[in-house]
Amino acid sequence: MDSLLEQLKRKPAITGEELGLCIIRNDISIYSMQLHNVHESTAPLLDQEQLNSLLSKINSVEDADILECYVQLQSFVQRSQAMANAYNQQAQNGCCRLMMYMTQAQQVEHARKLIENLPIIMTETQFHEMKNPGKIARMRGVAVVANDFPCRPKCLDINDCFIEPEIDCFQEMMSLERTESMADKIRYFRDDLMKQGVRHQLAYNELYILISERIGLDEFTIFCIETDTIINQIKEMNSQRMDFENEIAGEGPEFDNKKRILSEVFEIIDIDSLYPEECNIEKVREKLKDIDVLRTSMDELISVLMGEQKING
Repeated sequence: MDSLLEQLKRKPAITGEELGLCIIRNDISIYSMQLHNVHESTAPLLDQEQLNSLLSKINSVEDADILECYVQLQSFVQRSQAMANAYNQQAQNGCCRLMMYMTQAQQVEHARKLIENLPIIMTETQFHEMKNPGKIARMRGVAVVANDFPCRPKCLDINDCFIEPEIDCFQEMMSLERTESMADKIRYFRDDLMKQGVRHQLAYNELYILISERIGLDEFTIFCIETDTIINQIKEMNSQRMDFENEIAGEGPEFDNKKRILSEVFEIIDIDSLYPEECNIEKVREKLKDIDVLRTSMDELISVLMGEQKING
């Protein structure tokens, strides 16, 4: 920034691209200071007085138009950074809510599985009256308790048979079967909040990369927002979802129904599908060859990267 600014000061006339790049470099320096909590720059920054002096060296309408493209790029970066961070919060919100519902349902199934694998508890009388142990009894085993209780325990029913342990009613409200009635809400958290939030972030980042190629400033990618955290959270959620497959309790139609609900309500997230497609990246790269696009079509380029809009022209 130092050498570029000094070079422009010494020139009697400058181009719109030269001054435009100087303005963008200045913004990069300021943003870098903010990221690293630096209060003083090691290189001189472009102040208003210097900017006015350099503006007076623009001598053609064509150069003024090119400079305006960079000024609009500057404005877009400020606005898009705010938007990208908002989408980041949106994605985090959706991911947290989705994880909450899935984890609660998984805990219910885990508890059911534990109960399912406990030995069947019965008194000596029950055991001797049992003519033929059933399939479940053969799988789980039987724990026989002597009849000589000092007082009648609460775990016996009116026929003096042991009562199977149950999951409390609050947990049952969070069960996998219950989530099916909330499928629309869960789909909103997954598709509208989380996935759309991530797709917007990745589209903004890709556009910053393409612009850095176009204007020849690798450091322009400093404006990319950090997405590793949310991507890793989705990977962890996918891993937990795979584990859930092996924790479903029950058998027969009940088991099959819960497997269906898990598949439909808590689908595996295809992370690769959240990134802009290569064909759309190429369309935007081609469009950026015309510098005027920085002034007129930035939001359109985001839509193209997300596959939501065909490019005009």
